[in-house]
Amino acid sequence: MITVITFNPSIDRLYKLETFKIGTVQRANFVNPTAGGKGLNVAKVIKQLGESPICLGFLGGYNGLYIKNELDKVEIVNNFTEINGESRICLNIIDGDKNSTEILEKGPRINEDDILDFESKLDKVLESSKVLVASGSLSQGMPVDYYKTVGEMCNRKGVKFILDTSGRSLEMSISENLYLIKPNIEELELLTHKKINNKEDAINASKFLLEKGVKNICISMGKDGMIFLNKEHIYDVKIPKIEVLNTVGSGDSSIAGFAYGVLNDYSLKDCLKLANSCGMSNALYMETGYINKKDIALFLNEIKINEYNY
Repeated sequence: MITVITFNPSIDRLYKLETFKIGTVQRANFVNPTAGGKGLNVAKVIKQLGESPICLGFLGGYNGLYIKNELDKVEIVNNFTEINGESRICLNIIDGDKNSTEILEKGPRINEDDILDFESKLDKVLESSKVLVASGSLSQGMPVDYYKTVGEMCNRKGVKFILDTSGRSLEMSISENLYLIKPNIEELELLTHKKINNKEDAINASKFLLEKGVKNICISMGKDGMIFLNKEHIYDVKIPKIEVLNTVGSGDSSIAGFAYGVLNDYSLKDCLKLANSCGMSNALYMETGYINKKDIALFLNEIKINEYNY
């Protein structure tokens, strides 16, 4: 089973406008509210691939109830910890030139009792999990190194821990408990304190993280694909050009594809092909955390993986 953690879920409201002008009254010609947050996007894609993940995290208030009801509609199993605060709302505004502007609320504050309740639920779920994915930001009030705590719990249970977050919470969690991280170039620079100008720089910077104990690293290169490395292999993943409609959720979809591959004992190269295919498929649609299996079948044959000499 795959367990997915979303500490700071949200109602994601997508607005599509012809133009986006600050200081004016505008009317949206497309509005789409969904249960969101990076982890929930991951869970939705895993569900579409044919597995049944379980979602954990924190939910509160009317917004939290809406999120839970949306997950129930698509039969995604969830066992969130209920909190007193109100779960957040996040906005994504896309104009006619396909520029995306996101406005993200901080979300509610979590207290110590909430964390203890969450840990009790997680401890039980890990008994039947093979992979755990934690995606997105920590909630207010949580220790900045809390993902390290989650990694330690996974390690004790023999569960592979995939972490997709950024900033200080990622930096504080780098250890031997991490099975996979997926930084982009900017995040990699912040993690390693190194300037990255090309793929070779990215590879050399990532080797520093491998020495810190991280087992696998996927470096997101946007339209240029992905660089993957561990202590045995370095792969350059080449993806075909596509007509991008909405990139929000593509990274989450990639994580979902990789986790699905790990769960089902795919080869490393097949995990990477599925991960990138899921990310590309999501980018073709306005709905966040949505993939089409026909797209994926096509992309799997078009993605090329070259190996660097270590």
